[in-house]
Amino acid sequence: MHPFVKLLLFFLLLLLAGLMDAPCLIALLLVLCVMALKLQYRGFLATLRRMRWFFFSIFLIYAFGTPGELVPQFPLSIAPSFEGLELGLLQISRLVIALAALAMLLATSSRAELMMALHMLLKPLRYLGLDVERFSVRLLLTLNYVDEFAGKAKASFSFHHLDDIHRELEAMPTKDVVIFEQKSFNWADKVAMVLMLFILMVMIAMRFV
Repeated sequence: MHPFVKLLLFFLLLLLAGLMDAPCLIALLLVLCVMALKLQYRGFLATLRRMRWFFFSIFLIYAFGTPGELVPQFPLSIAPSFEGLELGLLQISRLVIALAALAMLLATSSRAELMMALHMLLKPLRYLGLDVERFSVRLLLTLNYVDEFAGKAKASFSFHHLDDIHRELEAMPTKDVVIFEQKSFNWADKVAMVLMLFILMVMIAMRFV
């Protein structure tokens, strides 16, 4: 599959996760998690493990901050609502879907392919004044830095890493040559793009009709 089509599919999955109702969302979650575990077992599980406190925080915020019918006989002086519990689980499901889709994208595409796909996606914005080539190179440098940082087993993040990224980006030359490998779309890629457009239109129509 063409990297540009993979990137479009990634964004489509994110959009569908926001439009789907609970049963369809859970089905999509299970399918993507199985595929992500098959393609990138250790990496995906490690990502979920790092995000566990973030998930827990989101769950608590929705559970105790959403008005609705309170859970009866809760042992504390405050109680979560059933609506909050549902919304919390749905939001966590959407986040896991995004992580699973990202894991699949990274597992099936090289960094150069992703940069080429991103360059194609942003190319129309050059008419609005965006320097697409420089933006793509800066993003590539950032990904390289993050990849090196993630490879350190005992590395811990601190805000000075953001300063390091900024200094490296500012030290880049104003003019450089970057070559993006051009790949042609085959018939399967074209069919996939048509299907994605059709699915998106159907989901939007079902959402607002």
